[in-house]
Formats: sequence, structure tokens, C-alpha cells
Amino acid sequence: MSNEWARQPSQPAALPDDHFTKPSPARMWNYLQGGKDNYSLDRAVGEAIAAVYPDMFEQAAQCRRFLARAVLVLARDHGVRQFLDIGCGLPAPEHLSNVHDVAQDVHPDARTVYVDNDKVVLAHARALLTPKTDAGVCAYLDADIRDVESILVAAAETLDLARPVAFSMLGVLATLPLDEAISIVATAMNAVPTGSFVVFDDGVAGGALSEGELKAREIGMYDYNVRTPEQMARYFSGLELVEPGLVPVHRWRPDLAEVGTLRPVEAYGAVGRKP
Repeated sequence: MSNEWARQPSQPAALPDDHFTKPSPARMWNYLQGGKDNYSLDRAVGEAIAAVYPDMFEQAAQCRRFLARAVLVLARDHGVRQFLDIGCGLPAPEHLSNVHDVAQDVHPDARTVYVDNDKVVLAHARALLTPKTDAGVCAYLDADIRDVESILVAAAETLDLARPVAFSMLGVLATLPLDEAISIVATAMNAVPTGSFVVFDDGVAGGALSEGELKAREIGMYDYNVRTPEQMARYFSGLELVEPGLVPVHRWRPDLAEVGTLRPVEAYGAVGRKP
């Protein structure tokens, strides 16, 4: 399997025409996570959402930390060496971690494919395409989660889909109708063997975050459908949940130093294994 394709963006980086005049979801999340790759218009949108859901900053950071913990568990405890991060967003700020950073700390030859359809993310793809180790591989696909079958075909240029793969789908399934989101998870998991995983998190319905969702729609940022834990559980039909199951992200295997100190946020996360 050639590595040449994996070391270059799949398409030339090109900023969208409205790069400086329209807020970007990826840049807004970068701001909420404490990053610097954002503009005043992105910060204004983040602040508007935080005005109705003040824990938005805390939630953005905790969701990224949840992903890092999940990747560590899968690489260290389950031997996973291949990761497919769909809806990856911008590279993590320095105080947080990208998927390949964590995976290659455990397995220097780990392979990661990042996927997003935001041209702002594509423009930063080379930052994501820098392996942490000489043996590691990173790649980037400009693609939409709705076309998951094409994503799988393209990812097979870098990943061996006959071996276990860990998908991460953080904050993206809620942008889709529920039945479509369920179908996408099933399609992805049907394409990979036993011992593959899906890592998921999203905001949960019923609290102040629901007001934040309405604000995002009002601003015209994007549609985000906060769901109940019972609805989220449908993503994992036929899969085995890794302990502690589908729980608030701050309760999913927190670092010992953080136990009892993390502020609860309105996001649930889980890791499911294909039996």
C-alpha cells in the first residue's frame, strides 16, 4: 500500500470565497476550545451561543478531551492502530490533542485519516497531515459524512479495512436527521471487521444547550439537533458499549487527577465495539 497519497492533501487547498465574511463552524469550535485559528466573526457567534449556554466553552474542551481518552483506551487496551476521524474540524489547540498524536504515542506506526467538508479545514490540512513519528501516517479527505461509502473507498488508500478501524464521529451526527445518522453508523461498521469501534459524542437535549441550538439556527450557523440519550443509544444497535457506556463526557473514564473536579456539561459520549 503506497504512502504517497497519504502524505498529501487529496485536493489543493482553497479557501472559500466568503472566508473572511462568514463565520465558520470549524473556526468557531476552535475558538470555543481555546484555539487561535479564528476571526472576530467566529468569536462573536461563539459568544452569542455561550450567552444562552455559558458552559459552551467547557463543553467544547471536554468533548475534545473525551476523544483523546477514547483513542488512548482503544490504542493501548484494544490494540487499534487505524483511526478514521469524520468531521474532524481544525487541528486541536496546543493544550489539547489530535487523534494521531494520541494514537502514535502508543503505536508509532498508527494511521489516521481525517475527514471534513469545510474548506477552512482543508486549508489547514497540512497541519493535520504531519505524523508525530517517522512510521506514522496521516491523511485528509475533503468529503461529506453523508457520502460515507465514498469516504470508505477513499480511506482504503491509507487504511486496511480488513483490519480493525476506530471511527470517531464527534459533534456531527446531530447535524443529520436521526434515521440518516443511524444508517451512516451502520454503513461504516458493516464495512469493517470484528474488533472495530465507533467513538461518538453530541450535545444532549433537555437543558440550556437546547437554547444554544436555537441560537445557532437563528444566526444561520448550522442545524444542530440535540437528542436524548435514548435516541443516541440507537446509534449503537448491534454493538457492544465499552464501559462505562453512554454517559456524560466528563464521566467517561476521566483522568484520576480530574475525578470529581470536572464540571458537568450537556454532552454524552460512548464507544461501541463491533462484536
